[in-house]
Amino acid sequence: MASAASRCNSAGFTLVELVATLTIAAILAAAAGPRLFSSQPFAARGYADDVASALRQARSVAMASGCEVRFTIDTSGYTAMQRSPSGTHCATSGAWSTPVQRGDGRTLSAGPPSAANVQAAGALVFGRDGALPGGGASIVIGAHVISIDAGGWVQRQ
Repeated sequence: MASAASRCNSAGFTLVELVATLTIAAILAAAAGPRLFSSQPFAARGYADDVASALRQARSVAMASGCEVRFTIDTSGYTAMQRSPSGTHCATSGAWSTPVQRGDGRTLSAGPPSAANVQAAGALVFGRDGALPGGGASIVIGAHVISIDAGGWVQRQ
């Protein structure tokens, strides 16, 4: 009979053991969880998608308005500008002073998230026909490459 009583007492865990185990598991999850589930790759890809979309928008504005658009990108972000209007047309030379507007009225510019690494700064000018007069170009953001061919077509790889 003593053996049956000892089997009943050793059949489970005590409440103290369960609470201690859950506490240790929670501390480990809080310390290791953020390292296991990093959002950095997603932020870099999202920014690369945003830049590719902004390049397409800049090209479309250049073709629709008949005015060149300069798209500049560096480590602090990107922006798209046009030259100031000259009467009813756009100026063919001078400063790039007029920001390109998105469809919702905001300017076509944004800064990168902390996880996105723009590896080279540069400026692209979309001509009136949407082409790049200087030929194609590439923009590297982290592991993502955005290619713009001489015709102005944008692809994110």
